[in-house]
Amino acid sequence: MTLKVVARKYAPILLLICIPLLAGSQCAFIFSSGDNSNDDDEKEDIIVVASGNFGAVPVAGANYRSGSVSGVTGSSGEFEYEVDRQVQFFIGDIPLGRAVDPKAVITTLDLVDGGTVDSTEVINIERLLQSLDSEPGDNAITIPEKVRAKAVKTNEPVSSAIAYLDFSDDDAFANSASQLVAVLTEDYPFTGELVAAETARKALARSR
Repeated sequence: MTLKVVARKYAPILLLICIPLLAGSQCAFIFSSGDNSNDDDEKEDIIVVASGNFGAVPVAGANYRSGSVSGVTGSSGEFEYEVDRQVQFFIGDIPLGRAVDPKAVITTLDLVDGGTVDSTEVINIERLLQSLDSEPGDNAITIPEKVRAKAVKTNEPVSSAIAYLDFSDDDAFANSASQLVAVLTEDYPFTGELVAAETARKALARSR
């Protein structure tokens, strides 16, 4: 792990210190902001940001938020999070869940308390993600920007489906998710359908 310390002052001076910490693939950054006041009581805000990957197979194009850090996962599922803060994942306004203790690799199992490959919530989150994959069969899940743009509560065709989406209830989930998939994948070169629970479970089990 590497820490990057950035001190911001009013003067155009940027102090950058890189400190190697632990071996591994994670990266962490410390951001510090303040002004050029000579007041000894002046305090700077310190934010430690680490990087990780989302998905048992990479999930690209999912929104995430952790404290003051937010963005969209990269092609390998890359995301950043504030150390000691939970990270939440979304597709537009569709909440996927949150990882209370973020780490280098977060999967759908980490978004559900006590999640396993047989958990109803875990499987239904996987069903939605796999159903919205614009490039199925490539050992990754890709959520295009146009899907994120449509998956908002101000979009009337999907607003009610988002409101009633319940990953813990198979019947309620199937009704809402089927509607979401039909609308959000209408521009795909294939007919989007909600992936079956057993198909999603097997795909998740193979990827672990």
